[in-house]
Amino acid sequence: MKTFPLLLLFSLACSLAGQAQTTNDAEVTYGLAGPIHSFRTETASVMVKEGQNVEVARVLQMTAEFDEAGNRTDFGMYDDKGLLVRRIVTKFDGPRMIEFVNYDGSGQAWLKGTQEHDKQGRLIEQTTYNGDKSLRSKKVYTRNERGQAVEWAEYGANGVVLDKMTNTFTSAGDLNTSEREMRSPNGLLLAREFHDIADKRVEIISYKPDGSVLSKSVRVNQEINEYGPDGSLRKTSSFSNQGRLPDAVVVNGDGSRQREAETPDQIDAHGNWIKQTKWITDSGGTRQISVTYRTIIYYEK
Repeated sequence: MKTFPLLLLFSLACSLAGQAQTTNDAEVTYGLAGPIHSFRTETASVMVKEGQNVEVARVLQMTAEFDEAGNRTDFGMYDDKGLLVRRIVTKFDGPRMIEFVNYDGSGQAWLKGTQEHDKQGRLIEQTTYNGDKSLRSKKVYTRNERGQAVEWAEYGANGVVLDKMTNTFTSAGDLNTSEREMRSPNGLLLAREFHDIADKRVEIISYKPDGSVLSKSVRVNQEINEYGPDGSLRKTSSFSNQGRLPDAVVVNGDGSRQREAETPDQIDAHGNWIKQTKWITDSGGTRQISVTYRTIIYYEK
C-alpha cells in the first residue's frame, strides 16, 4: 500500500500561513538541532553468527548539506548498494528558495523548479520544467489582505489542475484548516487531504483509477493509522521526539502483528542521534535488523 509522506505534508500545510520561512529544513524535515552544516547516514544490516549479532559492511543511504540558516542546499539518496540514485540541489536568496534541480544517479537533470516572490518575500509562483526544458507545471498562489496564502493551484502543461490546496484562518490570523486535492496529468483523482491544525489531525485518502478508495491514513499529533481499501487497520505508527524515529505495528492479512521500531543508541552534545538500531518483534521474538550511523558536521559558532 502506497503511503504519503505525512510529516512532510503536515509541515507544508503549516508553512503556508507564514509570509516567509521561519524554521529551517534541518529542524522541520529531519528533526535536527544545532547549527547543522551536513550529515550522512550509513546503514549496516545485522546477521546472527555463532549466536552473536554481527554487523555487515555499512552502506551509504543519505547525504545532506545546509547553509548557515538551516536551508538544505544539497541532498543525495542512495540505493541498497550505496550508489547515488537521486540528487537535489537547491539555491536560496536569503531565506527564500529560488531554484531547485533534481538529478538522477548519472548526473542528468530531469526536473528543475524556479520560484518567484513579491517585494515582501512571499512566494507567488513556482514553475517546473522537465529535463528537456519543456514546461512541466506552474503553481500560482492567491493571498488575502494579510498576505496569507488562502489557495494555491498547480497546473500541468496541458492546463489540468494537478494539485490544489485551500486554507482557512482564524480571526486571529492563525492557520485553521487546509484541504488538498491531487490529480494525475489526465485529471484522475489521486488523493485528498484534510488538515485540522488545532487538533493536529491530518487525514489522507488515496484513490484507485476507478475512483474507489485505495488507502486511508489518519494522523493525530505524532501517531498515524493506515487503513486498507476495506477500512481495516493495516499499520499504526508513532514518532519519537528524539529525531522523529518511527515505532510501527504492521497488521498482516491473517491478523498477526509485527512491530518495527527504531531506537537511538547514541546522542551527541546537541541532542541529535548519531547511532540507532532497528528492531523487529513478531511471533519469532525480538531481533536486530540493522544499525544506522549518522555523521553530523556543525558550523562553528
